[in-house]
Amino acid sequence: MKKWIVISIIGSGVPLFAAPPTHSVQSLSFTEARELILSGNAGLKSAQTETDAAKAGAAQAGVYPNPGIGVALNKFGANEFEAGVEQTIELGGKRKLRTEAAQKNTEATMNAWKLTRLELETEIVRRFIPIATTSNKLMVVDSILKITETTRDQIQRRVDAGGSRMTDLVRMEIEIEQLSRERIALVRENEQARLKFAALGSAKDSTLKNVSGELNNELAIPDLTSLLNVVDENPVLSSYTIEQAFLETERKQLRAEIAPDLNLSAGYLRNNADHYNSPLLGISMSIPLFNRNTAAQKQVELKQKAASERRENLHRLLIADIQEIHSQLELIDQKLKSLESSTIPKAQRVYTMLKEYYNVGNAGFLDLAEAQADLLRLKLELLDIHQERALGLAVLMQNTATYMELVK
Repeated sequence: MKKWIVISIIGSGVPLFAAPPTHSVQSLSFTEARELILSGNAGLKSAQTETDAAKAGAAQAGVYPNPGIGVALNKFGANEFEAGVEQTIELGGKRKLRTEAAQKNTEATMNAWKLTRLELETEIVRRFIPIATTSNKLMVVDSILKITETTRDQIQRRVDAGGSRMTDLVRMEIEIEQLSRERIALVRENEQARLKFAALGSAKDSTLKNVSGELNNELAIPDLTSLLNVVDENPVLSSYTIEQAFLETERKQLRAEIAPDLNLSAGYLRNNADHYNSPLLGISMSIPLFNRNTAAQKQVELKQKAASERRENLHRLLIADIQEIHSQLELIDQKLKSLESSTIPKAQRVYTMLKEYYNVGNAGFLDLAEAQADLLRLKLELLDIHQERALGLAVLMQNTATYMELVK
């Protein structure tokens, strides 16, 4: 951010931070906006529909095979008439394993819903952070503009009285123009951030653009050990665990298919030519002579191994990312502590002292302007660092599937 040269000559009492501008449009709290998005987001609804479909499939997987019925007529029944029914009896636990596989598929879709919600929850926070930051920056810029315009009027009176140089007045005019351009850019950035935020909801949720709230800068960084202990709860890791369990069930199904199904049949035969009736009973099954699914079982076993390796690799990457982000956040907190407890108060004291010196003629215009510009730059830098901190915490929230109240 550039240094702005702005001063308040006689101590006009204008606050450093102005109150946010009021809007005629009714605002929406972050909590209300979050609930609107979660209830109307198309991606989350789609994931829920997939879960419902998987549950229906699990119910279907447990049904028994349908029986069959047949009728045979010789010369349309004039010579011979035969009727029968047949039923397949599944052996080897095929029905149980089919149901188990369908349940694993349901678990996978439910986990996918959890992942979709986690990503959406994180994205809601991630897209709100620029809104809060640019809104606060606008407050700062509005405050600067107000102070600068007041200073310009004071310099104008001093120039008219012969107490200040014309160059000081021109410098103030230039600063006002630059600040106005900066304000226009911030307004546009804020509007774009609000549009991106509103896009997370349904098309009818136009009120999402009016979301309001503040970053929870007091939120402490979670303990690293506690974060690492819950990393296994990440739905991405869970998806590989579920995939391994599904593949294990698939391997059992392949072994079960070796056991032949039993086909039972019963019927009735009437021979009109020879005038006799006869009941019919039959039994049949396949013989697993050529195909015992050996290669298929090996294929599934290798898929299981690949899923395990992918999970292990992702787990290591997540651990490394969490450790790195946690370390960065600790450095950010140290920087914030230094700024808030030492640097900014010192800059405030320097500005106050120089203002007093300037009023009695013991300090130059440029010294005072530079001191106030430094103070305002530090205030804006503080907002940028708080934004960086909030974004880092949002990544931790997603990587560990741990909800954090980043917005209040």
